[in-house]
Amino acid sequence: MAAATSSSAVAVSTPQGVAERRGIPAASFVEDVETYLRQAGLEVNSALAFLQERLQQYKMVEMKLLAQQRELQAKIPDIEKCLDIVATLKAKKALAGTHS
Repeated sequence: MAAATSSSAVAVSTPQGVAERRGIPAASFVEDVETYLRQAGLEVNSALAFLQERLQQYKMVEMKLLAQQRELQAKIPDIEKCLDIVATLKAKKALAGTHS
């Protein structure tokens, strides 16, 4: 999962001119299927297989991002607790500094 959380945001152009960001191909809207098939040089079945594979890639990325989101949200209470402790320690230090 380390690859999915990479902070590099490199845009790469694919043969169809669709940019990739973080290894995730950008989705392009297909207005006219016949034109899309002709421009891509694909048969209907091969285009359908390609698009279904792309959909699976998007679903996998979505699942990884949702899992990452859950993991980060689970850490929020611990982080808030740590921040409260730091604030308490700072307050104690400030009180000790004023009494010296």
